[in-house]
Formats: sequence, C-alpha cells, structure tokens
Amino acid sequence: MSIDWTPLADLIETHDRFLVTTHVRPDGDALGSEVGMAGLLRQKGKDVRVVNSSMTPPRYAFLDPDRSLFEHFGADVGPGALGDREVLVILDLSAWNQLGDMAGFVREFPGPRVVVDHHVSQDDLGATFLKDTTAEATGTLVVRAFHDLGGTLTPEVATGLLTAIAMDTGWFRHPNTNAQTLRTVAELVDAGAEIDRIYRLLFEQNTLGRLKLMGETLSRLRTDACGRIAYATISRDDLASTGAIPQDSEDLVDFTVSMSGVKVGLLFIEQARGGVKVSLRSRDGLDCAGLAGRFGGGGHRAAAGATLPDPMSESVERVLDAVRKALDEDGRSTA
Repeated sequence: MSIDWTPLADLIETHDRFLVTTHVRPDGDALGSEVGMAGLLRQKGKDVRVVNSSMTPPRYAFLDPDRSLFEHFGADVGPGALGDREVLVILDLSAWNQLGDMAGFVREFPGPRVVVDHHVSQDDLGATFLKDTTAEATGTLVVRAFHDLGGTLTPEVATGLLTAIAMDTGWFRHPNTNAQTLRTVAELVDAGAEIDRIYRLLFEQNTLGRLKLMGETLSRLRTDACGRIAYATISRDDLASTGAIPQDSEDLVDFTVSMSGVKVGLLFIEQARGGVKVSLRSRDGLDCAGLAGRFGGGGHRAAAGATLPDPMSESVERVLDAVRKALDEDGRSTA
C-alpha cells in the first residue's frame, strides 16, 4: 500500500517549527521512528522538538545518547513552552487513549496535525493520516518518507529506524517479516546501523530487576481453554519487590505464546494510576485488534493491547471470557 507524502511535503515547505510525539509507554518502533522523523525534518532545515507523554525506557537510551532529543511532557516541558510549534507529527498511533497526558494538548493544538502509522484501529484525531496497515512498522514508513522526500539515511537515523523495524517484527521472527523487510534492513545497515551492537544494547543489557520480574512473571504463568490460552499477571507489588520498573515488562507477553499449543497469550499489568493494561498476542490468526477493541484498545491482528478500569481479578476474568468465546467462534483456533 503506497502513501502519498505530498501533505507532509507541503507542510515542510510552508512551516518551520515542528513537534513530534508518539504513544504512551513508547516502544522501539515509536522511539526509533521519532529519531528518523526528527532527522528528516532537521535535514530540511526545520526546528524540531520531540516530546512524549512517557519517559524513555532505559533500554532505549542509546537512541538519544546525549539526552538532547526526547523530552518528557509535564516533567521537562509544559504546554506553554510548546506554543510556538506550528505542525504536530504523531507517530505510531491512531487513538486518543494512546496519547496519555498529551491528549488534551493535542486536542487544543491549533496547527495542522499529521499521523504516520501502521495500526488497524483509528480514531478521528483531526489529522491527515499517512497510513499503511500492511507495513510491519512505522519505522518502515519513515524510511519511505526519506526516499520520497529526499532525505539522507545517516548512521544515527539508520540506527533508530532499524531498531523500530526490528522490535515490531520481534527481531525478524514474526509473520510480518518479509523479503522487503530484510531489503530495508540491509539498506539501513549500509547506511551505518550496526545490527550486532543494536541487538546487544536491546537484549543483553538487562537489569537485575528486569530478570527478577521475568522470573516472577513466568512462575505464575497459567493456561486456560484446554491449553489454548496462556496468561500471566504483574502487580505493582511485583515491581516493587523485584526492583523493576514498568518498562521492564516490555516483551514479556511474548513468553505466553512460546508454549506449544497456545493460540492466544495475555499479560496483565496493574497500572500505577489504577486499572490494568492487557497485552494480547495470537499465533493462529485470531484478531487481537478486534478483541482489544472491545475494551477500548486496538493494535494489530497478531498483537494488540487495551487498558481496563477494573481491578486485576475482574480484568483477568473479563478478558479471558472474551478470548474463550472468540476461540470457540473461530474454527481455525480450535485445539
């Protein structure tokens, strides 16, 4: 699915001060895409600020080594300091509830908004959407923007964009990986991305807290629906007792679908502000985005998420009930 980048090109031609943001609890695709987009806009001579509603997880600190790129909304910068921004570029999301504390600011933003995204679900964000739901990552779309708008893939930009694509393909092992994915990665390596270094920084720099949290989570792994569902929970007490931080839970949901016979994996995480975030993964075609949508969330067919307002026990039962019914209705997912 091709994208017409003319709307973004026109904004670049007619505006100077850009604001780039992404979703709460940013992952590798979100942050890596921001590195790429900021690089492209700056190559066009634009004044760019990258401001997110969540802190940058420690595992992605290498994307901003001098801590000059990513700013934290509310802590580092307030709405008043962004009053001079003319254009808002939103990456890797299409839903209001994914903007976190920046949702109000985005609603009131007076200038044009552009969304670059690859998720299926979509709200009316009052923006121009540059979207391809067949793309494996938003980072892939930013690579295309470089091609179409005439940017140069520097080593810094290539590192961010390779990180984006690698993380949203599960390091190239998920079904969304294809031949073109690997061609794009080869281009980024040629541009200076050190794929071995990126892997070490992402996967071989675990803290003791993350490893303890991993062990605690796996020790409570449960199955349901005759082994077709696997799920685990993480409470705020678990984070405190292991010395982990919320960002340390990233990727742990993938263990739930690593078991033989599991069709759907779930990870429930108690939130500091109340409620429970659930991450969903499927391995046999069940529509995770559709399931997450029932709880106000969204995502992709094979990977999605939502936040429920209920306590942990009620959230687990509500989601399990929905998944059981979906499995029973879906003949392909019958054990």
